[in-house]
Amino acid sequence: MNIASNNLKDKVVNKAISSLRKNKRIEQVSIPAIAAELDVSIEEISSFYTTTEDIFLEAQKKDWESLHRFWDRHIKKSKTPGDFKNSFEIFFEKFVDSLSKDADLRLELSCYLPKCIKYRDKNRKRVKQKFKKLINKGWPGKDEKVLERQSELVTILFYGFIDHIVHIPKNERTKILRDFRNMLNLHLQDRKFF
Repeated sequence: MNIASNNLKDKVVNKAISSLRKNKRIEQVSIPAIAAELDVSIEEISSFYTTTEDIFLEAQKKDWESLHRFWDRHIKKSKTPGDFKNSFEIFFEKFVDSLSKDADLRLELSCYLPKCIKYRDKNRKRVKQKFKKLINKGWPGKDEKVLERQSELVTILFYGFIDHIVHIPKNERTKILRDFRNMLNLHLQDRKFF
């Protein structure tokens, strides 16, 4: 795919999000309306997306795949428990830094549109597997039951954190992130969990 195609895809996503923010109704966002506003043909947009749900799904996938590539690079370089702890923490920083100005709407759509919900569930399992690996390597010595409980708890807390962080001003996100990471570290230092 060339740069012009990628630019058009990004413009379509941005226009769909801005239309949704303006109209407050997903039913009013349509490919013909987006095409008219961007002054491109419906066929150009239809070569990438067949429905508006596909537009939001691809935006969600693009955001997460970028995060996973970043995270995988750090995990692959990790050798010591300290490296794995760093990979655990740096993911949260990258996540917060990469949130778009429309992160609140993107999250709401990921919990509303059927294809987005399906992707979110699949991605949640993928995130949990990475948390489990990082907890196991970064805080060694836990038995399997504790490791499973902690991985599940961290995943639940992270998805709650997402729901909260996207609704607060960008300048306050770093403070909350610091507290969130400290809380997780305290939990993970306990080998028996409770």
